[in-house]
Amino acid sequence: MADTERKRAEIEYAQAIGEEGRAWLRTKPFGNTPRESAHLLIDFAYVLELLDLSPGATMVELGCGSGWMTRFAARHGIHAEGYDISPDMIAIARELAEQEGLDVRFEVADMEQLDLGRRFDTCLVYQALHHTPRADLVLAAARRALVPGGLLLLSEPNWKHRFDGHQTTTAYGVTDLGYSPRKLKRLLREAGFTDIRRFHNNRKRLFSNSPLDVAAHLAEPLVYRALAPFWTQIWLRAAAPQP
Repeated sequence: MADTERKRAEIEYAQAIGEEGRAWLRTKPFGNTPRESAHLLIDFAYVLELLDLSPGATMVELGCGSGWMTRFAARHGIHAEGYDISPDMIAIARELAEQEGLDVRFEVADMEQLDLGRRFDTCLVYQALHHTPRADLVLAAARRALVPGGLLLLSEPNWKHRFDGHQTTTAYGVTDLGYSPRKLKRLLREAGFTDIRRFHNNRKRLFSNSPLDVAAHLAEPLVYRALAPFWTQIWLRAAAPQP
């Protein structure tokens, strides 16, 4: 697929999914099944924890979509900005930020080309990297956005998503890839990032005291590690190099 065609599909995605899809974008992370909404909210809790976000910190989200993560960060007292290639996504993000009374900057921009001048403490790329075959360019943009020692957090589905996303690619023409943890770590090293750490996310499922639940609680970490390349989310945190 030509580069311009690929990016046009991403730009036009919010229009292509129709009114029902755009209504879902406006309610995200809510408006799903209780389990899915809970998963998304727990993901935001992981973002707070892994980026060590305290009120007053600065954060930029690349590929922010409708901006729900960025807006949640602003509610926590973070000086947050979000960038996305789709004008319709940014319009939704700005509309909702205004409704919620949030001082958040949202701008239309290509996350493969941004140069934000090393001014953020943290950078988030949440479920966005698989929408581009040029992860190397996005990671370079993330490095340019971060102050020395600043933290980057990547959250991606898994390697298997390259097959799971085929339906979306067919329907809308968007890129929907699946990166392996090994490849992402290599790309992070090549981009100059250091202190690369992977976290295994089981979304802290609740357990009762029944024997079956106790056994599942003990076995789950081992199962998640064994199936990690094919099933579980990838969470990688890395630091921008010091001078």
